[in-house]
Amino acid sequence: MSAIKESYNVLPRLSFRWVKANELLLNAVEVSIGKEYTYKSIEGEGYSNLANEDLPLSEDFKGVNRDMVGMVEDHHNAGLYVHVKENEEQSIHISHVLGRENDTLIEKNVIVLEKGSKMNLIMDYSSDDAVTFSNILNKISVAEGAELNIIKIQRLNSVSRHLESRYSTVQESGKINYISVELGGKEAVVNYMSDLLGDESEGHVKSVYLGFGERVIDLSHHMNHFGKKTNSDMIFKGALKDKSKKAFRGTLDFKKGSTHSEGNEEEFTILLSPKVKSYAIPLLLCREDDVIGNHAASNGQIDAEKLFYIMSRGMSETEAKKIIIESHIRPIIDLIPVESIQEIILEAVEKELTGE
Repeated sequence: MSAIKESYNVLPRLSFRWVKANELLLNAVEVSIGKEYTYKSIEGEGYSNLANEDLPLSEDFKGVNRDMVGMVEDHHNAGLYVHVKENEEQSIHISHVLGRENDTLIEKNVIVLEKGSKMNLIMDYSSDDAVTFSNILNKISVAEGAELNIIKIQRLNSVSRHLESRYSTVQESGKINYISVELGGKEAVVNYMSDLLGDESEGHVKSVYLGFGERVIDLSHHMNHFGKKTNSDMIFKGALKDKSKKAFRGTLDFKKGSTHSEGNEEEFTILLSPKVKSYAIPLLLCREDDVIGNHAASNGQIDAEKLFYIMSRGMSETEAKKIIIESHIRPIIDLIPVESIQEIILEAVEKELTGE
């Protein structure tokens, strides 16, 4: 058995302790190392079961925390090696369903895109009503002119803990596009770091989240601009209800030599209860004098006039709020190129909002 460390998503530059934004603290849980895990399904080509394939991690990358990264490195019970050869295009759809007989997922994926290639990867995590634990490490290498599109949907039940650490490197003119949908879990903790190493490389993250009950959502995203004329953006949209808690820790880090680069981070949250807690901690770090870095954060309740207008058309308050929240997150969901996946997400959103 292995006990989880309590400290997660520590900021790369600490703030004053009284702000209580430096890290996430969670109660320890016990994890059974060595349990078998079975995928629901894997569709597509360009992958094999992970054997000895690997990629290095940056010394600065801690993931959700170093212990959890180490757990996956040493004890993973699932994992794929995804390899797209030069100028090829592949698509893969991975479905996970956790439950009583499949309650522990320790997953390591190594994803390599060669020059000029393209990969569309869907990773879907769901569960029955059993207590489950998932800890995921994704290592990614995007070569010159390659493009990686990852769509991740996490819709676990409200008694499960979900952790994901993701590290990526991107070479010249390469591009990574991440769409992350966090709808479930008692605790959902995510930590992404992208190193934009090559000139004109790009990194884009779009994220949707919903918090209900006493759910904890902690999202940390770190964009390192190394190459010249690199470009990144992070856009996060969500809603919080009941006594849920959300923290967004976004870091734009312009390294020496990243001249003419630009990064943007935006976070917008709808507050549906006076008891929710929402923290936004955007960081701008810079060692270069000719870059552009922008950040914005907004937390607020649903506009009363807008709610009244929709209800005056014969809809209940719940239906009206559902429409407003769906319109809030829909621009990100519409970026998903698979209609069936859009429907899965919207159905999960409706279920959470209506309690049905």
